[in-house]
Amino acid sequence: MEAAPMEVVMRTQVVRRPVHPHQLSLLQQVFDEACARYNIDKDSPDGEALALILVNSLQKGMSEREALAHLATALADNI
Repeated sequence: MEAAPMEVVMRTQVVRRPVHPHQLSLLQQVFDEACARYNIDKDSPDGEALALILVNSLQKGMSEREALAHLATALADNI
């Protein structure tokens, strides 16, 4: 009996760029504004999730303030 061919699965690696100081300032502003507007405690699980998603989105290439603010609004609406 012949052995079945082995299946090889390769995972795609997501590229994350480093966050530069001027980008960190932008992220902080967008995060602060969203937390204030939607009454999100920055130290809460929701605040931490919002921050993490914003940082990851920036690292994946979303670097425009308007796009990040729109994302923060969409996320905050679902909290």
